[in-house]
Amino acid sequence: MLACISYAHSQDNTPLTDSTVALTNGGEYGEAIAVYTRILSQAPDDAEVLALRGHAYAEINEHEKALQDLALSLNADPSYWPAYRWRADLETDLEDFEAAIRDYDEALQYADSAADKETILVNRAVAKRLSGDHAGAAADFREALKYNPNSVCALENLGGLLPHMDQPQEAIACLEKAIQLDSTFEGGYGNLAYLYSNLGQYQKALDISNRLLSFKPGEAYALNNRGYIKYKLNDLQGALEDINNAINVLPVNAYAFKNRGLIYAALKRNSDACTDFQKALSLGFARYHGTEVTELIETLCKMR
Repeated sequence: MLACISYAHSQDNTPLTDSTVALTNGGEYGEAIAVYTRILSQAPDDAEVLALRGHAYAEINEHEKALQDLALSLNADPSYWPAYRWRADLETDLEDFEAAIRDYDEALQYADSAADKETILVNRAVAKRLSGDHAGAAADFREALKYNPNSVCALENLGGLLPHMDQPQEAIACLEKAIQLDSTFEGGYGNLAYLYSNLGQYQKALDISNRLLSFKPGEAYALNNRGYIKYKLNDLQGALEDINNAINVLPVNAYAFKNRGLIYAALKRNSDACTDFQKALSLGFARYHGTEVTELIETLCKMR
């Protein structure tokens, strides 16, 4: 999914087109497509309606029809930026990142409002991030913030990206601002807790985790993360309770079994620890997270 979703408004303000934009925005894509098709039977070169129908087709995964309509829209009016933007969004979903970035470039050239430029930049940044261009993605997120310093989309995405670029302090600043602007932004709390934990600031990490779990009390990953933080704070019983709850909610999280194994080891329950480490391996820990559990088994379980 792209970071932000927004929709173009009708340029000619005709009631029929405005109403069908509303249908599209409301998710009534089939009905909207029928109306756009009727319009196009009378005006087959209407760039806006072609783009709107293409967007509607994309939303119901009719990718070939969507690309065809968006190409026709741009043939009719090469400066109609929403067609570039919607085609780029679809190309990103289809993992054709090079084409997507080219189309975002074109959309940015023709878009005129700050809000439109912000959205295009954020979505181009997502395409760059997915293609592995972290530096380019970060530059686009920062550029989007020049148009709107309170863009939660840009702040949350930049805050999630910067730790991979060894820039945790800027990431923390972005995420702190994001949750100030949107106190229900779950990902911001989780990423902040992770960053503070990595920096050894466990009390701050615990405070952030508590805030998240105050409105998402059964969230498995948050419970697991808070359990690990409590483990680092030497609250072993509290840690064990959180991670048991996390496993009850999501029994396929390899990381939770690794964390519970660490707690059992700290409680001198090595047999239980080794059982959990083996369970973590069986759930794919080594494949996704590296050799930590294998090394723990070598250290703690080899002599069992």
